[in-house]
Amino acid sequence: MVKNNMIKAIASEAEVTNKVAEAVMNAYGKFVLESLNENRDEKIPLPWIGTFSVKHVAERSGVAALAGGKEWTKPAHDELKFTISKSVKGL
Repeated sequence: MVKNNMIKAIASEAEVTNKVAEAVMNAYGKFVLESLNENRDEKIPLPWIGTFSVKHVAERSGVAALAGGKEWTKPAHDELKFTISKSVKGL
């Protein structure tokens, strides 16, 4: 599904204009990112679907066999994580 179709579907379900539906979608996305940036331990729900959170990924290193045995390192970092609700996993 493309963004425009999603906006139209949400607008129709909520009985609002496409502009209002798009504004709410954009505000929710911005809210999730800003909230998780400020507090990495917070969990943000997406009703009936799941939860956004931040996952810490440890440093990794290895040897690239196809690159002539060249060593590589990927530094530790945080990633956005989405956990699907148990009620949705059966889809």
